[in-house]
Amino acid sequence: MSKEINKYVVKSANWSMTISVNEEIFDDPHIEACTRCIEEKIKYLEPEEDFLVNPIMFVKSLKRKNSKEKIVNTYKVLLNAGFPSRAETLRKVFYASTSVDLAIEPLSSSKF
Repeated sequence: MSKEINKYVVKSANWSMTISVNEEIFDDPHIEACTRCIEEKIKYLEPEEDFLVNPIMFVKSLKRKNSKEKIVNTYKVLLNAGFPSRAETLRKVFYASTSVDLAIEPLSSSKF
């Protein structure tokens, strides 16, 4: 195992998940952690289950005790994970209630 593998905690809606990401491979391992969590949650979703996400996800590296949470645009994570229809549904619902278009918002509002 590479020294650059780090664990991240990702939170959204009514769930959270801890996932490992190789930081040598990805430009932004925080985004990769969010993407993998979405993929895992949907992969193991039972037909009768609802999959809830907030318009933003929170992700934090466990490498350092005092690392800050990064805020990530869930719409763009859903697109990155290969779920464009789910992304558009989230975008439309959020826009209807806030008049904020997640498609034009940044991928993340915080730095590493």
